[in-house]
Amino acid sequence: MPIKQIGFVGTGRMGNPMSQNLLKAGFQLTVLDARKEAFQNLIKMGAKAAGTPLEVAQGADLVITSLPRSEIVQTVIAGPKGILEGAKPGTIIIDMSTTSPQTIRQIGQEAAKRGVDFLDAPVSGGVKGARQGTLSIMVGGDPGVLEKVKFVLEKIGNIFHVGQLGAGQSLKLVNNLLSNLNRLAMLEGLVLGAKAGIDPEMMVKVIGASSGNSYSLQSRSPDILRGNFASEESSSLNLACKTLKLISDFADELNVPLFLLNLAKQVYNLGKTRGFGEESPSSVIKLYEEAVGVKVRAKQR
Repeated sequence: MPIKQIGFVGTGRMGNPMSQNLLKAGFQLTVLDARKEAFQNLIKMGAKAAGTPLEVAQGADLVITSLPRSEIVQTVIAGPKGILEGAKPGTIIIDMSTTSPQTIRQIGQEAAKRGVDFLDAPVSGGVKGARQGTLSIMVGGDPGVLEKVKFVLEKIGNIFHVGQLGAGQSLKLVNNLLSNLNRLAMLEGLVLGAKAGIDPEMMVKVIGASSGNSYSLQSRSPDILRGNFASEESSSLNLACKTLKLISDFADELNVPLFLLNLAKQVYNLGKTRGFGEESPSSVIKLYEEAVGVKVRAKQR
């Protein structure tokens, strides 16, 4: 069945630029978000608005979701007036949220009963990657189904088929585990160096050319040096805490001990109690700075 009509539920920070790329590629799009203001720009670009997930699915060949939490994904797809109620046999649903693998498997079972194909395809690359269409897309599910939607996903990013249904979400959680732990390691290192009297800008420059270099150092340190802890376009401390809980639950399900994850959860939760929840996860560096009496900032010029 050729894909002509696409539905997109969740047009927030990530879903909106992904939807824009699909519209620019010439696809017909029906959109929905809990906040109507989140899709007004898409309507101006030619998308149609729906009132419920069920309406999004009616007449759609493919429905994509990009939502903030597993329970919302479950409700939007499999709940009352959800996507599955409006989907016809042969419809394809792709969840591009960061979702529990268990939730994905449960939805997959419900979708199969209705003759609906389902893939999980979480992404990495942030809002910048979403705008540029360069996201890493980690797809779990039937490779034959992926082949049918590949030409659509290629407008969003780079596709990696990583295994059976749920494997995409599993790999995304591993990626987010490493991302968050690398960030905290970077924060602790910068505070240690600052306490030792090393110029923060010089520290970042030298480490960036040494074995301690990391994506976190390159992408997060400029804001830290400026003292800018505004919420990142794709993340906040609150969201990071939710993600760490997802990872923790996933590890418990597999009986895998994650000692460093538990430490990271405590640091992030402490940051939330200090009121940093809507700031970027890097804001927890302020906890360290206050504890040792230094600030990791560039010199005023």
